[in-house]
Amino acid sequence: MQSLNISTSAMRGIQQALDNTANNLANLDSAGYQRRVASFSELLSDSMNEQPAEDNVNRNTPKGIRIGSGARLGMSKLDLSPGAVKITDVPTDLMIEGDGYFAVSRRVKVNGNIEDKFYFTRDGSFKVSYDEGSKQFILANASGDYLVGKDGQPITIPQPDPTKPLVVDPKKGEVKMGDDILGEIGVWKVNNPDQLQQVGKNLYDAELDTFIKPGDKYMDAFTEGIATVRQGALEGSNVSMTEEMSQLVNIQRAYQLNSRAIGISDQMMGIANQLRSR
Repeated sequence: MQSLNISTSAMRGIQQALDNTANNLANLDSAGYQRRVASFSELLSDSMNEQPAEDNVNRNTPKGIRIGSGARLGMSKLDLSPGAVKITDVPTDLMIEGDGYFAVSRRVKVNGNIEDKFYFTRDGSFKVSYDEGSKQFILANASGDYLVGKDGQPITIPQPDPTKPLVVDPKKGEVKMGDDILGEIGVWKVNNPDQLQQVGKNLYDAELDTFIKPGDKYMDAFTEGIATVRQGALEGSNVSMTEEMSQLVNIQRAYQLNSRAIGISDQMMGIANQLRSR
């Protein structure tokens, strides 16, 4: 039975690792996507210390037999290495060079009230969009979530004018159109990015309570000197096709090994049952 438990727990963790690899491969071309690396940890183990005295003669290993209970997926660690630079020459495309995340906001209805829900992302592919609620032009992503500034408010844009290009200060995040200052883009430092929960569409939950802005909880990456913004470029995914396919082969081999172990354990229990029935 112990072998069945060990192999079953291992196959469950391997399935989760396969899902993680599939998610990485699916986001191979997603701008700003950061891959996750699956890591395993050992389950509870036991030790048998009562062994015959003759087994202790000339023994180099510690006394006792270590009996494990298998392994599980311990965590999926976020890979913070930067992705490749994609030059687009689009003024509203922004790339973070260094550590930090853009903050975007989505209006949600909670208990009959309209509130702002904040998310983090490295995807800087924004577009000028018209917001029906505020009757203003804003910078928004493909899902309609609007880019917020350091004050937690959306970056609003007056009537677009082709003669006044949009300019973003790389060290301050200040957004200008001609001589007009439209706001300051916020880039936020997250001390433990591994704890960020993915919510889909290349977004992470900012874990902010109602009426709490990003600046109330997180440090400004510009002030910390750990990030700059590059205009007209996007950060590509840091997923490596070669590495993910190699990981996929390893997962397949591990699954086959544990599946075979379950089959052999079933055969041994079948033989034991037959011997008892005679």
